[in-house]
Amino acid sequence: MRTIRGAVAAFAALAVVSACGVGQDGDRATTSSAVTEEPGNPWDLPIEQRPPLFDPCAEIPIEAVEEGVGGPVEEVEEYTRHNPGEMMVCGWASDEVDISVLATWKSREEYLADASFEVLDEAPSGGRNGLRLTEVVDAFDSSCIQLFFTSRGTAWVRFDLVTGLNEFRGRPLTNACDALDKAIRPIMTYIPKGDFR
Repeated sequence: MRTIRGAVAAFAALAVVSACGVGQDGDRATTSSAVTEEPGNPWDLPIEQRPPLFDPCAEIPIEAVEEGVGGPVEEVEEYTRHNPGEMMVCGWASDEVDISVLATWKSREEYLADASFEVLDEAPSGGRNGLRLTEVVDAFDSSCIQLFFTSRGTAWVRFDLVTGLNEFRGRPLTNACDALDKAIRPIMTYIPKGDFR
C-alpha cells in the first residue's frame, strides 16, 4: 500500500508540474494587486490584470471532500503548492483515493494541445461546462481529471484510485471517472462560477 501511495504521490506531483501554465503572452503568471473590475471575460485580460487564482486549500472545506469520498480523508502536505498568480494546489487522501484540486491560468487550448492528456469528454459535468481528461500513460482507468475554466482560473479536480483493485467506497474495479462524478458533487459547490470556453 505504501509503495502504491508513494508512486501515486510522485505521479501526482509530476502531473501538478505539467498542469502549470504560462500566460497568453508566453511569460509566467505574476502576482498583481491591480485587478481590473471591468465586467466580462477575465481570460481576455492580460495575466497580471486577472482576478486572484482560486485557492482550494482555503476555499474547499475538508468536510466537502469527505462527503464526496464517503469517508475520512487527510490533507496531503506534499501536494500543496501556494504560488499566488501562478498555481494553487491542495490534495487529500484516504485508503482508496487521492484527490487534488489545482488552480492555474492554463487555458483550454493549452490542455487540448498537451499530448500527455487524452480528452475524454467536453460535455457538461454536474450542470457545468468543462473538459474531462485522462493521462495517456494511465492504462488502468485509475485516474480522471475534470477541468472548469472559471472566473478565477482553471480549476482542475484530479481523482486517483490508489488500491490495486481500483476500489471506491469498498467496490472493486471502479472506473476513476465514474467515481469522480460521485465525489466531485459536494466539492463543486466551492469551485468558482463562470464557465468560460
